Amino acid sequence: MKGGTAHPTCAFHSRISVLTSLVITNDPVCNSLSVKGCFQPQERCLQNPLENLELTYGYLLEEDMKCLSQYPSLGYLKHLNLSYVLLFRISLESLGALLEKIAASLETLVLEGCQIHYSQLSAILPGLSHCSQLTTFYFGRNCMSMDALKDLLRHTSGLSKLSLETYPAPEESLNSLVSVDWEIFTPLWAELMCTLREVRQPKRIFTGPTPCPSCGSSPSEELELHLCW
Repeated sequence: MKGGTAHPTCAFHSRISVLTSLVITNDPVCNSLSVKGCFQPQERCLQNPLENLELTYGYLLEEDMKCLSQYPSLGYLKHLNLSYVLLFRISLESLGALLEKIAASLETLVLEGCQIHYSQLSAILPGLSHCSQLTTFYFGRNCMSMDALKDLLRHTSGLSKLSLETYPAPEESLNSLVSVDWEIFTPLWAELMCTLREVRQPKRIFTGPTPCPSCGSSPSEELELHLCW
């Protein structure tokens, strides 16, 4: 772990005296999370399978991600939220292994704002493609090229239960201020939608910045099929 000692705030929600949810939010004073440091004091409780795991903000080291992929109690996760945990510095092979491990149970996957780059994507695609129970997938605010997004969408062909999904605008549509150029974005997104419809029919899908500067919409459970162009 870099950047000193983490000071996470842990919230535990029990159901009939059995721990099913673990939420770890990074202290804003610190810039890193230690998975081992958060889990070890709770090892006795964590013998029970977790259904929900949220690690938000900060960044993880490779050893932390490896710890996640190997922890026995995480084998039946239904909801995994790593929003705004910066992952661009590390290999995502361990995250891919975790997705493979929980593919039969995972319903919600949030990788929003993790700053994942397209060069890392191949490590998680096989695991993602096997998550047949996935209903919600947040992947906005990551750095993806058109080719990477096409590859990602093709790997969701077997995810027939997806009802809400978000993606970043392709990097080719961003201007020098890292804002979306909507004239460039519109035909690119149409092309991405064609790619997606070759493998499955989307239900509710959202791309680009949040909220959309064109119409003001944000992804939500009430959002109908919304192609923001």
